[in-house]
Amino acid sequence: MRKERHARIIEIMQTHNIITIKDLAQQLNCTEMTVRRNLDELQDMNFVKRERGYAVLLQSAKDTDYYVESGEHEHEKRAIASVALQYIRPSQSICMDSGTTVQQLITMLPMTMPLSIITPSLVGALALSDNTNIQVLIPSGVMHHTNRSILISDPEWLSQYRADIAFMSCRSFRVPGGAFEHSQALTSTKRALASIAQKRILLLDYSKWNVNSLCNSLKLSDLNILITDNKAPLELASKAAEKGIEIIIVNPENNVIQEHFNPSEDSPVK
Repeated sequence: MRKERHARIIEIMQTHNIITIKDLAQQLNCTEMTVRRNLDELQDMNFVKRERGYAVLLQSAKDTDYYVESGEHEHEKRAIASVALQYIRPSQSICMDSGTTVQQLITMLPMTMPLSIITPSLVGALALSDNTNIQVLIPSGVMHHTNRSILISDPEWLSQYRADIAFMSCRSFRVPGGAFEHSQALTSTKRALASIAQKRILLLDYSKWNVNSLCNSLKLSDLNILITDNKAPLELASKAAEKGIEIIIVNPENNVIQEHFNPSEDSPVK
């Protein structure tokens, strides 16, 4: 209950940025004392700054529209996707998350490669609609308008399927916490996709590193591989690698791998 209220406060403040205790209490349908207590806890976590009678949202992972975000850091996203593409083999079953870097990967899939893809991304499904070699499964649920994706109504329903790889995205990434989202609504869908895959690969550009976001979607231990670009903080990447995660850092200028921590013997990239 407390974590859900924390997430709701952050969601409200991402719209208002500065808000009074009284207004928060009205929107949350709780007492001002409860709001103050929750804001104190969020302040200890460096999400907000509490002032007398109001609160200010500190820097956090921004909640942007899908098409706005897709135009940001395009070179980095394409480079990351080009490395991720090397992990895909014909006839595999693959989960594709709803992130914009994963969308770049979807656009790179060869027209002649037979695949089965499970995705909640409406943009991704539409991009694959002309490729008759790819079977696309869209889970049922409700639309998340900002992400242009489906929030799976029954995550357990996915357990009947198995995937070789899940390509995942995130709003922010921290060590040792893992991947985070700006709202609780997205986390169950992401966890469901990751849970049915033998290998989980997180794709994220440098802007997602060490940014505040409240809701943990995937723990660091849930991930097998992380692919990022060379503007990502090397010190944090090294710390993540110390936890045993395979980490690939690519140079977006030439798509050449610049650093490769913990490479596996069967890794398709060198």
